[in-house]
Amino acid sequence: MNNKNSLEIAYQNARDLIHKKEYLQAISQLNEIIKVFPNELNSIYLLIDCFIKTNKPIEALEYTHKALSFKNDDKKLLLLEIRLNEFLERDSEAIFLLKAFINKFSDFKALKQLTNLLVKQDKADEADDVVKKFFENNEDYGLLYKGVRHLHASRYRKAEDAFKKVLIEDENNIDALRFMGILAFKSGNHDIAEAMLTKALKLDPTYSLVWANLAQVFSVTGQLDKAKKSFKNILNMEPKNGLIWAEYGTVLTKLANYQEGKDAYLKALEFKPNSPRVHLSLGHVYKTMGEIDNSINSYKNTIFQNNLSGEAYWSLANLKTYSFSENEIRDMEETLNGDMTDIERSQMHFALGKAYEVMKDYDKSFKNYFKGNKVKKGLIKYSSDDTTQNTKKILEFFNQENIKNLSKSSTNDQDPIFVLGMPRSGSTLVDQIISSHSKVDGTQELPNIIKIAAELNADEQSNYPEVLKELDDVQLSDLGKNYILETAWARDRAPFFIDKMPNNFIHIGLIKTILPNAKIIDTRRDPMDTCFSCFKQFFARGQLFTYSLEDLGNYYSDYIRAMNHWHNIYGKDILTVHYDNVINKTEETIRELIDYCNLPFEQECLEFYKSSRPVKTPSAEQVRQPIYKSGLNYWKNYENHLSPLKKIIDEIN
Repeated sequence: MNNKNSLEIAYQNARDLIHKKEYLQAISQLNEIIKVFPNELNSIYLLIDCFIKTNKPIEALEYTHKALSFKNDDKKLLLLEIRLNEFLERDSEAIFLLKAFINKFSDFKALKQLTNLLVKQDKADEADDVVKKFFENNEDYGLLYKGVRHLHASRYRKAEDAFKKVLIEDENNIDALRFMGILAFKSGNHDIAEAMLTKALKLDPTYSLVWANLAQVFSVTGQLDKAKKSFKNILNMEPKNGLIWAEYGTVLTKLANYQEGKDAYLKALEFKPNSPRVHLSLGHVYKTMGEIDNSINSYKNTIFQNNLSGEAYWSLANLKTYSFSENEIRDMEETLNGDMTDIERSQMHFALGKAYEVMKDYDKSFKNYFKGNKVKKGLIKYSSDDTTQNTKKILEFFNQENIKNLSKSSTNDQDPIFVLGMPRSGSTLVDQIISSHSKVDGTQELPNIIKIAAELNADEQSNYPEVLKELDDVQLSDLGKNYILETAWARDRAPFFIDKMPNNFIHIGLIKTILPNAKIIDTRRDPMDTCFSCFKQFFARGQLFTYSLEDLGNYYSDYIRAMNHWHNIYGKDILTVHYDNVINKTEETIRELIDYCNLPFEQECLEFYKSSRPVKTPSAEQVRQPIYKSGLNYWKNYENHLSPLKKIIDEIN
């Protein structure tokens, strides 16, 4: 190998080997090249890349130094040197190199990298000084810095003006594009945010901060597959970034990839072992997967790291099968005297409510449930009157005449089985029974129907449900088809699937309009048991009517009014399943359920508690047990405290 032609052949052979992922052979080939051409930079680049891909960072760093010995101003090599030192956890060396790099190139991205490392070493003051000095020495960044200051202070209009001025001078300023994207995101302009950040990445596909910002946009807008890919891109560049591993885990769990999500959280803990948030998230995944002992350990680890974590205490209580010790209860009572947020305080009261409930001290139990609800009620906006008016509007529209005159959807899909009703009415139990069938996928509480209704009610010109009169058969069919497509991510390969969003009951008219063949199962439980079970449940999201006994009673009244209407309209198309019957007439009721779904009976449905499928509802542990009767008329233990609720319920009946 002594001429240029031989070099080109050998170099191409090495590239081909890398393409085939035959890295060891490629390393051998490249070493032969460098023996003859010691300063052949392209070959050194490839060799470094091979060492990185074969997890040999020390060798990669050695050859990076070799290349820098004859090309010490190569930006790519200098950044690679910094990256490798970070990977090897030589943070002090990386900080030294970053400072030199910034002095040489005035690089804003490197500045951010440097400040992150300084903060990691608890040198926040030095990080502030470094930032201040950078902008003093780089007038070109002055306007950008001013925009960032405005952005952090929520002065969005002034921030936008500053960033726009930067982009007028340089339309390809990556940092200005990034901050414009962040600004758009904070302002709720998600399309603009995505466009700005995507443009920035086209200019520099290796800018991990932009990938992180874009992943956040994708997560919020429900583009979870894109968010997953974005976080994966970051991890390819920063495999030891614990924060990104945690964010990646969250996206995976939202996609119902619980095993992968668990693995991601465990990876996050390798780099952030003291993170209460990661321990808590891991506990939630373990619970969903039925790994209760691991879930308990994760929640306790959260408390060890942060004893003010009301969510961790409530998560333990919410396992339903966990009993707090006297010492734990004492710690919880004492913690309430600490500096907690209102949300944490509310969750702690709910946890104590459950703790005293297990001890059968129902007065103390109710006292804490009441306090927890009162605190949470003060944090939300909910109007019982508005709910009643909205229910009335929807039911008045879906009368026999209007339904008859609506265009007809041609969507013939029989896939969805809607299990709906009041929360805590036995819907998770019914879901578990049916999804134990080999031809049914259990999913989760899918928000898609509510989302469709909200989109049809987006403005005054498209007021829902009246807007349905304006839609033709094609448009209605498209709504049905889009629902099937947009829920596909939650399914496996079974021909049928369950959507168990309980609040879908108000939208049965919409469901039957766009998906005329959908099955609808209305789950019923004793109204007092149902409502009180809601009252003693801290919901992670939604269900804003549950934090007052009066609101609960009124919501239940709206629910009964709605279901009476739908049963009158759609008759036998809706199956009502009573919790009492599932408990007392188990096989008969289960056979009725399976028959209604037009499915052949399978023994597994009777043995639903043996299913290992993930369950992501408050009843997760209860449905992993055989049928039991202890939940019937449980509210009577608290009867002395429930008169406001009982008064409303009695008026309904």
